[in-house]
Amino acid sequence: EDPWSKRVGVLGLERLAARFSDLELFQSEEDLRWVRRIGLVPAGRTVFLGNGTDVERFDPDAVSPERRASLRAELGIPDGAVIVGTVGRLVAEKGYRELFAAAKQVRAEADGVAFLVAGDHDAAKPDAIPATEVDRAREDVIFAGWREDVRDLLALMDVFVLPSWREGVPRSAIEAAAMGRPLVVTDIRGCREVVRDGVDGILVPPRAPRRLAEAILELVRDPALRERMGKAARQRA
Repeated sequence: EDPWSKRVGVLGLERLAARFSDLELFQSEEDLRWVRRIGLVPAGRTVFLGNGTDVERFDPDAVSPERRASLRAELGIPDGAVIVGTVGRLVAEKGYRELFAAAKQVRAEADGVAFLVAGDHDAAKPDAIPATEVDRAREDVIFAGWREDVRDLLALMDVFVLPSWREGVPRSAIEAAAMGRPLVVTDIRGCREVVRDGVDGILVPPRAPRRLAEAILELVRDPALRERMGKAARQRA
């Protein structure tokens, strides 16, 4: 979405820097195809590295039922509630405003749904979500703040959501997949390399809170679909 005046400057510097590199490694296969297509890096100096996570650590069986029950009690989430969650910095480009709007719609249309956010304020960013906005969202969303136990929180979630406007290759989505969670993510570069639409999750357009809510509701209302997509996500991870 950057204007062409900015794109030309950034790409010009990238092209200049690439002249002095021996090798450039790419986590995103889609990024790599784009770079090769526009000739940003000299041919023969690019390699696809990929991304991933430790699937032995991020294993749903590694988190006991007792630990999950303890987390529910700590966060004030009733037994039986379907938990829709995300992990990430509280900035606009992570799609939090869309998530807040979707949470309100989902909770109005379905009983027993809790929304959980693990992540802290990033005040240094120009698109940081103001504290006043977070406070308004507390009516529908539980904010856990900065956490070291992300794996355990992912185990608690029934659905993982990442409504970002842009990503590299999202580690949080890979970790959620490894934990066997079905995913709802935006159909953008990076996210669609993790999620296969209709197989291990659902792709939605960015900045589309209604479509986001509809995808979440589809999974909330269908436990069998959540289980099938969660198993496929774990297998892919």
